[in-house]
Amino acid sequence: MYLLDKVLFCIWLLVPAYQYSDLHVQNARVGFWGIAAILIFRLAMRDLLRRRIVLPSRGLFVPFTLVCAWKFVELVRAPDQLSAAFLVFVDFLITYVCCLMVAPRIFSVDTWLLEFRRLNVFALGLAIVAHPFIPDRTDMAGWDKGESWAFAHPNIAAMYPLVIYLITIIMFGMRVKRRPQWSDVLCIAFSLLTLTLTGSRTTLAILIVATLLALFNVVALAYIKDRVDHEVQALIVLLKLCAVGIIAGGAYYAYVLLGAQAIDDNFSGRLSFARQVLLSAKNLVLGVGLLPPGSNLLADNATRGAGIDGLYTNLVYGEGYVGFVIFLIAMFGFRRMVSFDRRCKAFFGVALVSGLLFGVTETHFWLLASPLTALVAILASTLGTQAGSRAVINLGAPQPQFIHLEGARVEGRASWRA
Repeated sequence: MYLLDKVLFCIWLLVPAYQYSDLHVQNARVGFWGIAAILIFRLAMRDLLRRRIVLPSRGLFVPFTLVCAWKFVELVRAPDQLSAAFLVFVDFLITYVCCLMVAPRIFSVDTWLLEFRRLNVFALGLAIVAHPFIPDRTDMAGWDKGESWAFAHPNIAAMYPLVIYLITIIMFGMRVKRRPQWSDVLCIAFSLLTLTLTGSRTTLAILIVATLLALFNVVALAYIKDRVDHEVQALIVLLKLCAVGIIAGGAYYAYVLLGAQAIDDNFSGRLSFARQVLLSAKNLVLGVGLLPPGSNLLADNATRGAGIDGLYTNLVYGEGYVGFVIFLIAMFGFRRMVSFDRRCKAFFGVALVSGLLFGVTETHFWLLASPLTALVAILASTLGTQAGSRAVINLGAPQPQFIHLEGARVEGRASWRA
């Protein structure tokens, strides 16, 4: 029954990959919006025929109502770019409606991870094969720093092997698979090789962090198991605080050792430009209004070659501290959806932390329909829905019909037989 829906959903997920390519795609939103409309229509008609409406991801309803309501407020305040901001708003709305409401109706956790890994392997392989036939784009800063194949930038290309790697370790962490197969070994090798070729420093750092988190989870789950006493909880909190302290101390040590200018140079000038952009905003509490990711009112993206790099700078600049707090509420909502199981919560955290770290230098997580966005959002929604976070609205059983045939009262359907 859901085979056509799965095929349509996979095609819908491939549209952003096509949009991120070197092809300078025009009107890609037609396919993005059109396929989403078909999926929503099919599920809605199926519910109406069954007279019961299924609402998955019930636990995320309030957080994402806040997110969309605030984005609508910022859309009204959009500075002289209302048409572009409206398109961004609809893109965001469609992305999360499909990820949170449609995907849990089509996939289980196991089928989602397996199918999504295949889809990313296909997209990355297709980009590598098609690269010689597509001219490189030269309108983006840093496009030539590493292999990007048919994608527009090495950081965009690096998302796909990163997601393949994350999915593989999450599948074994959540025990979707009991033992590794040749396909899993090949996926790990393929992702590591292609990720290294991209030269994306951000993504390579995320790979290391994700691996360490996965190993920590394996050790913790093996020794702590299902114990929930106060001593174990205190130990977990202490380990988390130690990890935060080590990260903060390492960052401070690097700042003192290298200096602000050297760190900014290592980040390709992102920090200084982000500082200039934030200082140029008249109101950081409410933001300047909804803008396309990377856009700003200080410098022209066409002449600079890049916009504001980083999810958090974009959020604070465009939606203010209010929007940033609502974003944190949504992330907490994701986390809460998977808190029913310690193992699922631990390995979902690997994907969530990877997405949040990717947002330090890039805008593709959360704001755009990227592979990282789909992985985190759909994994949270499918896990939560399978655990019971859903609502079913019964529209009522069909009322019996009373039809008079030849003066007799007949209950049920009319018979046209003589």
